Amino acid sequence: MDAGNGDDRQSHSGSSDELPRNPIAPQGRGSVGEEAASNTVGGGIGAGPLGSTATPTDSTRATSNSGFSGSKRPRRYSWVWNHFTINDNFINESGIDIGPRSVCHYCDKHYKCRSHNGNGPEGRHLKSKHADKIAGASDSSNFVYSKEKMRHGLALYVAAAEQPFTFGDDIRFEYFVQNYLNPSFAKVSRNSTRSDTKKAHSEVKKDLISELATVGAIGFTSDMWSGINNRGYICVTAHYKDSSWTLQKKIIAFRLVEFPHDANHIFDSIMGVFRDFSVLDKVYSITFDNHSANTATLPLFVRNLTTPYFGELLHLRCVCHVINLVVQDGLEKIAPQISKIRNAVLFIGNSPSRQQEFDKMCTTFYNLKPKNMNADVQNRWNSTYLMLKSCRKYSDVISAYVNQRYRPYLDSPLTQDHWKIGFEFMKFLKVFYVATLCCSGVRYPTSCIVLHHLFNISVNFRKHREHPNFVHACLAMEAKFRKYYEEMPPIFMLAAVMDPRMKLKGVSLVLGQIGTNLGIFTLPSSDDVYDLLTTMYAKYDSKFHSTAASTAAPLTSSTSGNDEFWNFVSSNIGIGSSTVSSRIELDKYLDLESVNVNEMRDFDVLAWWKKNEDKYPVLSIMTRDLLTPLVSSVASESAFSAGSRVLDERRNRLAPDILDCLICLKDWEDARLGIQKRSAKDEFRGYFADSDIDSD
Repeated sequence: MDAGNGDDRQSHSGSSDELPRNPIAPQGRGSVGEEAASNTVGGGIGAGPLGSTATPTDSTRATSNSGFSGSKRPRRYSWVWNHFTINDNFINESGIDIGPRSVCHYCDKHYKCRSHNGNGPEGRHLKSKHADKIAGASDSSNFVYSKEKMRHGLALYVAAAEQPFTFGDDIRFEYFVQNYLNPSFAKVSRNSTRSDTKKAHSEVKKDLISELATVGAIGFTSDMWSGINNRGYICVTAHYKDSSWTLQKKIIAFRLVEFPHDANHIFDSIMGVFRDFSVLDKVYSITFDNHSANTATLPLFVRNLTTPYFGELLHLRCVCHVINLVVQDGLEKIAPQISKIRNAVLFIGNSPSRQQEFDKMCTTFYNLKPKNMNADVQNRWNSTYLMLKSCRKYSDVISAYVNQRYRPYLDSPLTQDHWKIGFEFMKFLKVFYVATLCCSGVRYPTSCIVLHHLFNISVNFRKHREHPNFVHACLAMEAKFRKYYEEMPPIFMLAAVMDPRMKLKGVSLVLGQIGTNLGIFTLPSSDDVYDLLTTMYAKYDSKFHSTAASTAAPLTSSTSGNDEFWNFVSSNIGIGSSTVSSRIELDKYLDLESVNVNEMRDFDVLAWWKKNEDKYPVLSIMTRDLLTPLVSSVASESAFSAGSRVLDERRNRLAPDILDCLICLKDWEDARLGIQKRSAKDEFRGYFADSDIDSD
């Protein structure tokens, strides 16, 4: 993003076929670990609070097994299964598998789920607790057609499904609805749908403002995007925890920014959003990418925001952007050594005839499925990793093909030595890829996991800096790494202490090891971190002091796992009971027995604090705030993708206020239906496309 020149980032599609295990995310709330748990470099931290499960599709709800061993469960046609998920092996709070249970999508309530039980309890629960979610679902015979409700629903659909305003004005659509759904339907004009959309946006916005008024601290992420009309738009996304300690993400603005896109205009735009949503007193942090114009807004926010959350942690640099800058410096040094592989992949993929010949060679001589390799794209370091990864198992056939067909253009053939270097570099890059994916999540706290990945990156440097093929790359990357993290942002340390697996001793050990691995001697000591903690806690205690008694209870575990990071932490912290004699909540928490090493991988930080917030009434408020900020601005990418689809060639004159309505209403409707992008893979897609890597 070039805020000064208006050369803002534009979203492009990207993909990956391997994802690491998400370090914190509860299952069913965006866990990337469910896709490829075994692929994390150095292991993962795990996912899954007790009793949680990934939300399946309607088809899997209908066919998953529960009490029907060796056979498919009969299809479930009742309307309640649109609102309940079947968990075949539900784990209760005591860690015991109590068999199949049906779990409500909107709260933690669960019921027995066997063939003879019926679904009466589920239906009664929905009608009494979630009537707003099931309006008209339980009894279609009572349905009464309302033109007003139809137009409201049509406006929501048009926005959420990214349809044109003329959708309801199509004579074919009118014929379909009148003849197959409801004969009372009449076409809705383009202008009517447009006005209905603005009205729906206004109504939902009022509800969101009321919801934000009830929550605590809010972390914001912001980024800029340039549309097809060459105008700059800023996206502001709010991240907060609801009463059940569930992280929520809502795009609250997608607005035009006046040129030039300097610090003053960016500041005015964001402050206007804060005023519009009445959240000036709830701003805890703002996460930007690393552009100088964004950084220059910080003093303006400090002078103009009076937040009860003390403002010490207001500004965060996007960790994923910093990782991008670090890796780009290394790519410049290693690029010549992998250029033959890059050129070979491009040679095959740039010609349909050559791709066809290559596919035939794969099946005829190598017994491999035809495959299109991922091309390496300049300024997208993750594409280099994905290119090398896509070539695994195909190195021999690629070499054979290009050495035969491309030989006149090669100064030397593509050999196994080139592949050896390429695949070693792929393993080297994987640590950064995993870190970027995990830190770009929005459905789990990321502020407490940054030290984990910075530690893994420092170990990666230590292991490879003596390798002859990586010496120059490591030197360049380590220099850039030290530039940003030799003064460690306080939020990373404070939030990590609030992870019961880490505590103060774990954070101190990790900081010391990072400093040793990278030769950084300015990282805070244990006393420095403790001083930060006590200072912040004193402010919270004076504001939120509670006389509720707090007692510590030992934790139990029913899971197991292995992670190099957590092995290091647990082996140095030690596992054992401590005497709880401190008088303040903070010291009581720090004195507790550490989480068992077998529980470190499969652990949900938010679930632990939700369970223990009564024991730590003040400290839990401080923890809720510390775990709220997002360390990456990647979340805005979903808005940019939608923006490029809504503001396309046919609608490039769409008014800014209408674009804001459409993008926000789509995000809010997706959140209501539970279909917002769920994983880091979704949010990470295309993040580095056209990124301004020189703005450091």
